[in-house]
Amino acid sequence: MSVRYELVSEVTVNGHTYECYDVHADDELVDEVARLVCELYVDPESLVSSLRAASADLELVASEGELSTLVEEVASSVIPQMNMQAKTLHLQTPRNEVAEILAYDALRSIHKVIIPASRIREKEVSGQPTRGIDIFALVMHPEVRAVISEVKASSDAASPPGVVGVGDDSMHAQTKKRLKDRKTLIAELNWAHKHTSSEMRIDVAKALILLSRANAEPPVAAPVLVRPMERYKETDFGCFKEAPEEYSPAQVRFLVLRIPGTLEDFADRVYARAREVA
Repeated sequence: MSVRYELVSEVTVNGHTYECYDVHADDELVDEVARLVCELYVDPESLVSSLRAASADLELVASEGELSTLVEEVASSVIPQMNMQAKTLHLQTPRNEVAEILAYDALRSIHKVIIPASRIREKEVSGQPTRGIDIFALVMHPEVRAVISEVKASSDAASPPGVVGVGDDSMHAQTKKRLKDRKTLIAELNWAHKHTSSEMRIDVAKALILLSRANAEPPVAAPVLVRPMERYKETDFGCFKEAPEEYSPAQVRFLVLRIPGTLEDFADRVYARAREVA
């Protein structure tokens, strides 16, 4: 278990689990999440390697300083930043995207899932919201199962916050939509196969075969809610805990991640640092 996440509470009801973790948002965590942001947007190591090879092919002598400056310019161009003076802080990409990146890390660390590809890395337009399932993951052992994760961040004083169960874009509505649509599952598996690494492609292909069968293991609904610590209440799990049968035959594994301070301040720290570590 990653020391970044400290278990606050865990409840199991008829095989469904509801967990809350505190996120230790110290400088070390900010650095690690910033590196994730940087990797998903830029991947400096791969970019520098490509630039060196291109420099040789062009018969140019590009110094390490020149390449470093170019990588910094790329990072500055593609990694979005918070505008802390804007009135619509809750709509800004880093504020909402940092929740997805935390979820990406927490699902791997806590639930031990495999995430074949990231929507953020593969997004069509930098700085814009991702499309499709927020996080599509796989459990490979003991049986292959699909993991559908809708991710939300909320500072709402209400508990559960509206993003959990209210409206067409809520966790509830989006999760039910994804779970009942076989075409969505097949499309996600195909997308994952297309965008995953060469090392993981065979595992995704195995999942595509097994999960397309009539006797496939049921999926896991794994919503992740990121909350400021002071806003969290035990009732934040909402309809997922009150009526888990709504998502049958899926098993619900709901994570709440509590962060100190505000979502906006955390996002501002992480995304500013991401440009620095590029």
